[in-house]
Amino acid sequence: MENLMNRIFAEPAEHPYPENMQTGRACAADGMVLLKNANGALPLKDDQVALFGSGATDTVTCGTGSGFAPAPYTVNVMEGLLNANLELTSTSWLHRFMAASKKANDEDTTLTYVQRVWSGKKILIDDLEITKEELKEAAKADTAIYVISRNAGENGDRKAVEGDYYLSASECNNLKLLSSTFKKTIVVLNTCVIDANFINEIPGLDALVLMGLAGNESGNALADVLTGKVCPSGKLTDTWAKKYSDNPASFTFGENDGDAMQEDYVEDIFVGYRYFDTFGVEPLFPFGYGLSYTTFEKDVRSVNATWGHVEVTIAVTNIGTVTGRDVTQVYVSAPEGRLPKPYQELKGFAKTKLLQPGDTETLIIKFSTESLASYDTNLAAFVMEKGDYLVRVGNDSKDTTVSAIIRLDHEAIVRKVKNEMSPDRKLQLLRPPSRKTESINAPVVELKAAECITIDGANRIPRKTLTYVPEGTFYKRPTTDSYSEIPFPTKQEVVMVKNDPNATLLDVKEGNVTMEEFIATLDPEVLTRLVAGDARETTYTVSKRMTKKVKPVEAPRSSGSTTSLFVESLGIPNMPMTDGPAGLHVLGGATTSYPVGMVMAQTWDVDFCEKVGIGIGKELAHYNYSVILGPGMNIHRDPLCGRNFEYYSEDPLISGKMASAVTLGVQSIPGEYVAIKHFACNNQEANRSFTNSTVSERALREIYLRGFEICVREANPATVMTSYNKLNGIYTSSHYELLTEVLRGEWGFNGLVMTDWGSNSIKPFDLHAGNDLIMGGYRSQQLIAALIGQQPVFTPDGAVKEEVFEVYGGFKKENIQSWNAFEPNAAGTDTVSTRVEAGIDLSKEVTKFVKDGIATVAEQADGSKVVTYRGTNKGSYLSLGDLQKCAANVLRSVMNSSSYEKIFK
Repeated sequence: MENLMNRIFAEPAEHPYPENMQTGRACAADGMVLLKNANGALPLKDDQVALFGSGATDTVTCGTGSGFAPAPYTVNVMEGLLNANLELTSTSWLHRFMAASKKANDEDTTLTYVQRVWSGKKILIDDLEITKEELKEAAKADTAIYVISRNAGENGDRKAVEGDYYLSASECNNLKLLSSTFKKTIVVLNTCVIDANFINEIPGLDALVLMGLAGNESGNALADVLTGKVCPSGKLTDTWAKKYSDNPASFTFGENDGDAMQEDYVEDIFVGYRYFDTFGVEPLFPFGYGLSYTTFEKDVRSVNATWGHVEVTIAVTNIGTVTGRDVTQVYVSAPEGRLPKPYQELKGFAKTKLLQPGDTETLIIKFSTESLASYDTNLAAFVMEKGDYLVRVGNDSKDTTVSAIIRLDHEAIVRKVKNEMSPDRKLQLLRPPSRKTESINAPVVELKAAECITIDGANRIPRKTLTYVPEGTFYKRPTTDSYSEIPFPTKQEVVMVKNDPNATLLDVKEGNVTMEEFIATLDPEVLTRLVAGDARETTYTVSKRMTKKVKPVEAPRSSGSTTSLFVESLGIPNMPMTDGPAGLHVLGGATTSYPVGMVMAQTWDVDFCEKVGIGIGKELAHYNYSVILGPGMNIHRDPLCGRNFEYYSEDPLISGKMASAVTLGVQSIPGEYVAIKHFACNNQEANRSFTNSTVSERALREIYLRGFEICVREANPATVMTSYNKLNGIYTSSHYELLTEVLRGEWGFNGLVMTDWGSNSIKPFDLHAGNDLIMGGYRSQQLIAALIGQQPVFTPDGAVKEEVFEVYGGFKKENIQSWNAFEPNAAGTDTVSTRVEAGIDLSKEVTKFVKDGIATVAEQADGSKVVTYRGTNKGSYLSLGDLQKCAANVLRSVMNSSSYEKIFK
């Protein structure tokens, strides 16, 4: 095992860009949110503090799983405060806690070596009771700081139980003890969203800071905020409920209702603050909330609107005594009409530069008028209904003032599309109460519906599959015009192209041959390996066409790569990838662990996010990766999602803008790519590989896809990763309407689409739907079987042939059964049979299939047996044209990636 780990994991190295650590530190400090500050508790006035809580030393800097970003060092809270020259008076408790934590981890047998090293998991123990002696020692300080930590990650959701969403009993008891002992008590949340009612229920708790999971410089960044070196300017990107049950999806989310297989999004568009504000549910902390050490005044100078854009000009003045930054948020309340509307929706935001006391900055917040429209499924269009659109400017969703009214005289259809993703079952959607009448005195901006030019935004990609065939060669057409087993029937057309049997990818790059001419020369064994990652491939060689000397790209072992089998023969580079999104997942630690997505979003600063992206792009280039698997941008539908840390917000505008900024940063480094993920509706981790999300088309277009759309339109990400789950009954990687008609046809995406690692979809369906690359890999033989309609292969004892393969460099073993184009099931109408000679015992697997009603056994007169399996014979259910189309998209990506130039070095 140790030798295997050495092969998989990179050796420690010197960090190539140490300045990135300080970018991470600054971003982390700007993304921390001051939630309460009473009695002048912050910034700290004294040099002595008493530090307690599990997060003081076991500071969680990043979530677990693929989102874990290792680094050459991490700074915990204790170290950060010491680095800030603070004296800690609670050393006895801290040392006792560290010893207990080490003991728990040393003795633990539940976590594997891989889970610890690769996924970043560790045993997090509950807080230890503070003894009288430890309290007496610590009480030399007037101020106590208590750090509460939580962690979560891939493959599991959080729980609404003590020690997770709620405080543990020991945490409660320790807080009560500290608040009754010290003059000032400050609570730090090294968490995502938790139940924070304790801040008002336990007397004597003066301040609350949301630190979040802030990267490897976490402790230093927190110290910057606590000491006043940085004036807090972070704002929440989620609503914090008073009760978990106040969250609209709480009763059915994940395993809460005992069924993680089916998720009905009955709350529809009313997610987060859209629900709380509309239904009059008072939150503990509203969306967009955050305090500062100084005070700002906002003066709305003007609001202008055309059918192109709405432009809001605001002068922000620092009227306090501390230098700081401020976030201004613009919401719009659409008029009530036939379509249910949220009370208000965030439409724009901006953050000031650092303002000295008395300084003023004028912000211009501009957003498209189209963003005011709602989706009408009856019209298959985005429409603005007649009435008043109230433009609200303020500090958070509960603190806004109507600054202007945009008055529309008649209904206007802004963009026509097509209903593409109808729910697979009927939903009883939440309906809002009638809105209370507001008395408003604000300037009016008139919009005339007659002046609106409706955009025809519907898909223009024809439903047909093109197969490219070299001139002078024979191609046998499919026997039918459509593939009945593929859920998206398509016309098959053959296109003859120039025959250049010696073409290489270099010829395509230099313009000597077209991509279509090149792929037409590649046999299926090559094409199938191009559309799958290298983890599961078998060796295959072709005649060498390259005359220039080239070699595969070498990168530290990480998430995976496209194939390297054809570098020297065809000039096709391998494209190494690494997990993200908070930094490169390269073991050995010579990379930056940036603040997680939630903390980055809480900066409300797209420039900062772009700077982080640039840092990531530089590190990708240094380590010879072409793709980082991120940013992650699914919606925080419920606070218990185990992966919320790496996603940005409950709001699609925040998600889209932050992802766009990171994308622009990464892709400003030539040949470096992002893979925005997980497309779409990966809003829970429980049963994520099989669960079905049933969502209305309106909620998809306004909430769950909107952030992706913003990123695609504004930043042109090179790749998109699909999710594991089904969407309205169809695996997202097999969803033709989602991937081809919406992503490519409506939004204009022209890059590469890949699966998540080891998805459970039917891979030929994926390739047809527009998912180009199967990661982390797939057996080419299985795709060949689908291409030619190959029948099952049986062993002499009547069982289907099964082979065991090592994947991921021997890290994992995988069983492949040779059912090929036949799918066994008791309800099937097709059959296949195999003969078992006399004297050979039937396999145990056959007996099990008989018991399950899938197989029958017939005795023959000569003592032999015929085993007949019932199921579905899918026949030839992968077209050569689909295979070529996906391979071409892979080749375009690798040809323009940083990997291409590196094969010549």
